[in-house]
Amino acid sequence: MIEFGLVTSIALVVATCALFLAVYRLFVGPTIMDRVASVDAIGNTLVVIFAIYAFSQDSQFLIDIAILLALISFIGTLALAKYIDKGEVF
Repeated sequence: MIEFGLVTSIALVVATCALFLAVYRLFVGPTIMDRVASVDAIGNTLVVIFAIYAFSQDSQFLIDIAILLALISFIGTLALAKYIDKGEVF
């Protein structure tokens, strides 16, 4: 039987690797849309990391932070996409 701590550790390592790949795409991405997609991926990966850690520590506060980060990441991605498309946010 696999331990719960081992599974969460593996999940955190995989999510951290995905975070590093997204950061690499942010700096190397040839187009602005690659960079926008990587910023969105970074936000989503951070939400996953917070959720996994909150689940392993049984912390409601970290779940609230993950939800707030997901909301801010979503709104930021929408604003950035609108700015790229139309040249203005509002």
